[in-house]
Amino acid sequence: MEGSVFLSEVYLDSFTANIYTDKPFRMIGLIDVVLEFDYKPERVSLAFFRSSGTNSGKIRGLWYPIVGIKTKTGEFTEFTDTINYILANTTSKGTAKKGWLAKSPFFSRIGRDNVSIRGFSNGKHYNKLKKAGFLLRELYEQNRFWQMDSLNVQKLNTVIYSDKIYKSNSRTQKDNFESFVRDIYNEF
Repeated sequence: MEGSVFLSEVYLDSFTANIYTDKPFRMIGLIDVVLEFDYKPERVSLAFFRSSGTNSGKIRGLWYPIVGIKTKTGEFTEFTDTINYILANTTSKGTAKKGWLAKSPFFSRIGRDNVSIRGFSNGKHYNKLKKAGFLLRELYEQNRFWQMDSLNVQKLNTVIYSDKIYKSNSRTQKDNFESFVRDIYNEF
């Protein structure tokens, strides 16, 4: 069993984004980061969405992490077994509609204080994820990102849950990403 995971670096030049919906206006994006595992640092792609408003306390224009996008209405079956379990245990009734941005592991109410911004987890990853969200907002507003016409639901989920092993990594993107989300969930 792995120990702790820490987000240590963001690759600014890897930020890609595309429009997800027009009404409400939302962007989805991917950015590569370095996650420090107890076995070694690994480059991992993380997914984010740009908030279009203040629903659920979100700040307009801020980028929030997601674990994927729901591809069919109902129970969680489209991600890995571990991620499906985590989403089922962090969402209302353990289900969601097609197109839902899977963000519930980051919006835990446990341990919330009046200073924290919801949407970035409540544990040790909070500050780094929040910093990444503000950084992505700045990059987006400065038009410093790669726009991908093909960055749709399937492409985003495929990248996040890829069996690809990135250069210098020892584990797949999917395994590293799942370990990161599990670490967040274990802090609930």
